[in-house]
Amino acid sequence: MSQATPGSGLLEDTRHIPPPDPDLEPLKVSVYERMAKAAAQLMPLFPYDHAGAIIPCGNVLIGGPENAYGHFFHWNTVNEVVAVYGSHKSLLATGQIMATQNLHGVNSFLRDEKDPEAFAVIVVTQHQSVEGGQTEAMIARCKKCKAELIRHEYDATPHGLPGYDAERHGGPDDPVHQFSTALGSAEFADLRNTDEIRVCAGCGHANDPFPSAQWGWARQVAQTRAVNAASQSLIQTAASAEEDRS
Repeated sequence: MSQATPGSGLLEDTRHIPPPDPDLEPLKVSVYERMAKAAAQLMPLFPYDHAGAIIPCGNVLIGGPENAYGHFFHWNTVNEVVAVYGSHKSLLATGQIMATQNLHGVNSFLRDEKDPEAFAVIVVTQHQSVEGGQTEAMIARCKKCKAELIRHEYDATPHGLPGYDAERHGGPDDPVHQFSTALGSAEFADLRNTDEIRVCAGCGHANDPFPSAQWGWARQVAQTRAVNAASQSLIQTAASAEEDRS
């Protein structure tokens, strides 16, 4: 019901937003500050990865004489949206926003990867599955004949849904979950660079090694394992100190 008050317009009934979940504190970050210190591409900007979560992931693609990013395809059962927070000499324009198809090609999107003036800062936002499983795949094709070299498909069911593999993503007590896409991508890069897969079974072409260091997935996975181990170490040390005092 609306009512008029002296000196004001109509006051409309409004809906009240419920208080935030105490376990999901509202957070904000600067994508520029966060990605200036990032260890990998596709780095989640926030710590939430549960079922239904919206996960913005930062990327900084930089040109340079020694830089190369290669090309692969990514398939995801959930939707992804790309937003460009700044670019120069890139196929992606500053301010551009686009929704990707479930199967989409991925590279640096720089016009010339060897140009040190080329760059793109982009955020890929993934909406985690609300119910049921979630699957992703990384696909590489032969540069010469375009035959499929590898299709690495993996379960990406998010935390909080039946089917979530806690051991694969870190122990159930780990404070930081492994991001499924980074973990699966690191596995893909290792498989893609074996001689058995790198050399095309169809035409025999020896494809160049995939430049996994530019993407940083293995480092992100290793650092996540290290910080979780450090957390457990601190807990154990505190428990031992408490026992000594007792």
